[in-house]
Amino acid sequence: MKNAAHLYVKNLLGAWSRDPGGRSTEPVPLLDGVDAADVCDLLLAHHLQVLADPFLPDQVKSLSFREGLASSRERTAFLLLELERILPAVTWADCRPVVLKGGALAQGQYTRPDQRWFLDLDILVPRGQVDEVCRRLEAVGYRRIDGNRDPLYYERHHLHRMMVGPQGSTVEVHWALTLPGSHYQFDVPGVFNRAREAKLGRQTMQAASPVDQVLHAVYQQIADGFVDLKRLCDLTLLVQGLSGEEKLYLVKESQRTNMGVGLWLSLHMVKHVLGAKVLWPEVETLAPGWLTTRTLRGLEVERGMLERRAETVDGYSSLLHLLMLNRPSERLRDTGRYVWLGEAELMDFGFRSENMPGLGRRLRLSAFFFKTLLSLGGRATLALLRG
Repeated sequence: MKNAAHLYVKNLLGAWSRDPGGRSTEPVPLLDGVDAADVCDLLLAHHLQVLADPFLPDQVKSLSFREGLASSRERTAFLLLELERILPAVTWADCRPVVLKGGALAQGQYTRPDQRWFLDLDILVPRGQVDEVCRRLEAVGYRRIDGNRDPLYYERHHLHRMMVGPQGSTVEVHWALTLPGSHYQFDVPGVFNRAREAKLGRQTMQAASPVDQVLHAVYQQIADGFVDLKRLCDLTLLVQGLSGEEKLYLVKESQRTNMGVGLWLSLHMVKHVLGAKVLWPEVETLAPGWLTTRTLRGLEVERGMLERRAETVDGYSSLLHLLMLNRPSERLRDTGRYVWLGEAELMDFGFRSENMPGLGRRLRLSAFFFKTLLSLGGRATLALLRG
């Protein structure tokens, strides 16, 4: 049964949180009624195979799990070597990129870098240096990619450019950490000021500070619909190393940036999924009102994370986003944006700036999203009654 596999994976992650190095803990015995294939599939879906490997009995590990294990280790090693190769090319007196997310976390927080799977490399640079950074990346073999989107989409409505290297590695060159027009904010100048030097092979890099990594993880959880157990592991390690002053800063900054409810929920997910003690009294001041709390409980966000529900249920991530907002006016505004798509949303769907859809097509798109919105309302109502 899937629920039994969920419980067993939670036990695995709890064992890891007590021994992040995986050096001394015995493998976690497989529970009765747990399908080993379900466990392996779940760990692979969340890219937790390397982290969980020391705690998983050998007889549980499927061929696909072992292949995924080797592939994950190779990918992380390759990306870190690539980061070491390109950083000198994009660093000069006026530009010292800050490494974000997986690359910084693998090197600075995990016992072994290969425990933290990541898809691409993320660097933050001043907005005025983006063009020069991209030119320098092109000089070492990279090229810009826009997918099926108008390049103007990234300039007007996004927060990074994407560059792909000669061996397939992707670098996201960030100038911001939240989307334009978002209700959420980020102290980008502060990220540069708080960045810490970290070891990277035979050189060093500027890595985002733990408090900024925490807030960025919260923003990503909200944006993606709380779909990723990997970020809970990040938060476990990040929060354990914070000072009392840094914890108070996080509470105040999350309120200022409108991510207070997201931080509260993220830390509660760490507690419920990994069993880690990461909460402190001030966090409870971030809790939403009774109505939102009850709805979130009825939505079973923890189970939704394990199932990666945001990937399979239309509108689920949008519903969670609306619940993370504090003010009715914010929810009303974003509900309207969800139904009547503006230029940013249309360009995200692949429309060109010079060829926007006419009224008829926009009405058909709005009808589709309005139907989804109605189902969201029904889902929220059922969750409220269940909670």
